Amino acid sequence: MSMRMHARLAALGATAALVGGTALVAAPAEAKPVSLKSSYTCTTALGDQTMAVTIKIDLPTKVKRSKAVAERPVKMTVVIPESLVTPMRDILGISALSGSASDIKYSVGSKKVALAGVTIPRTDVPDSGAMTLQARGTAKGFKLKKPGTYAVKIPSSFTFNADNQDGQPVPSSPFPCSVADGAPTKLGTIKVTR
Repeated sequence: MSMRMHARLAALGATAALVGGTALVAAPAEAKPVSLKSSYTCTTALGDQTMAVTIKIDLPTKVKRSKAVAERPVKMTVVIPESLVTPMRDILGISALSGSASDIKYSVGSKKVALAGVTIPRTDVPDSGAMTLQARGTAKGFKLKKPGTYAVKIPSSFTFNADNQDGQPVPSSPFPCSVADGAPTKLGTIKVTR
């Protein structure tokens, strides 16, 4: 298998992981939808590869100090371009892809909060065109004790583990990924009141 195919597959895994790793909690009230287009750089056999990702979530706008923001289920979607799907299918012989992501923490101010149980269920590789993956996980809850305005940011790094149709790791998995240099990270803000 060529180094080029390793790099392409690594980029594919990175794309899936990005979406798996970038979701946040939504408050039951005073929440608004937020969208952010950012990029992550993932280590591959041919060096760093940067992939774009769009994050769409509901973000709480206001919470009371010391009041728990409960954990919430999260859902994410990523579209893997045809340029990566084709070699995965035709050269590497992968007919289905699944995965999980770990070591993910989003931030609310200086507080790091876990994004747990991020999984991408088995998804068949299409005969042609792009491939859409759906990811699910749980954004853990948190409390903020001091009034003020807190920036909410996407995870700065994570690890993605990708498996093929037989449940075996794909070449170069796991993939370490981090926010690309200069890429935006701020999803929004939360105002903490007394």
